[in-house]
Formats: sequence, structure tokens, C-alpha cells
Amino acid sequence: MANKNTKKNKRKAVSANEQAQYREWRQMFHAVGLRLTKQRLAIYRELETNQNHPDVDTIFRAVRTDIPKISLFTVYRTMNMMEEAGLAWRITTWKSHARYGTSQERQIAHFLCEKCGRIDNVELDGLATLRRSAENTLGALTGMDLIFRGTGKCCASRAKASARRRS
Repeated sequence: MANKNTKKNKRKAVSANEQAQYREWRQMFHAVGLRLTKQRLAIYRELETNQNHPDVDTIFRAVRTDIPKISLFTVYRTMNMMEEAGLAWRITTWKSHARYGTSQERQIAHFLCEKCGRIDNVELDGLATLRRSAENTLGALTGMDLIFRGTGKCCASRAKASARRRS
């Protein structure tokens, strides 16, 4: 009996917001024909909460703290599965390095710093108009990939400081 009580006490207290979020994600997964397993939940939660558009290795390292026995292969397979189902999408950065975002982020533009690989969300006025125009011209869209590339503010100041030092 003491063993059962110990297990109950070890469970984390889950807030009403977390329960609602779990139900929403479970419905989202079921809607595309996928079960929401413990591994998939941890991977999707990391993808949803990490604003830096993580790569598979970053997701793996983060998820492994909660699920130590998860394999890198499982994370790759899950990301491919979620991408096929439309729950995640891939941004191929410079040097063909793949980073990921959630399906909600697919409706906005991004800026890729080609120096450091940082990806930032870009909210643009008129993006909805551009999408409607494309749909009227081309047909139903499932998403759009608008990526601006260049040297970001994150690296521009370093480049200026480096140029000053060389002068």
C-alpha cells in the first residue's frame, strides 16, 4: 500500500490551464489520426514553447531531461510524422540545416540571420491580404513560407565592431 501512495505523491500537480492545453493537443493529434503518446506530447510541448525554432538535436536534448530513455531516432521519426500530419513544419536554413516550428507559425513570415542561424518571427501588415490574393489566384493554400534572409541585428553589431577593430 505504501508503494501506491508514494507513486501518487510523486505525480506533478497539473493546473487547469495545463489540463486544457493537453486536451487541446490531444484533439489536434486525434484530428490528424495520431495518438498523443508521452513522447509525442513532450516533443510537441518543446516545439510549442521553444521560440527559437529548434532543430531535432535541441528538441532531443530538452525532451531527454523528462524522458531519459527517448532515442534521437524517436525524435526524428516523430518530427517527420508531425510534419506529414501538418502539426509541425520545417524551415531549411543555410547549409540545409532543418529547424522546426508549429503549424500556427506557418501563417507568419520569418527572418533568418545567415550569420548565426537565428530565426525570428516577423509579423507583417498585409500578410493576410497576400495570402487571400494567392488563394484567389492559385487555389486553396495549406500554408505559406515567407522567409527573409540576411544579417540580423543580432550579428550586425558584431560585424561593425569587428570591422572597426580591423581598421
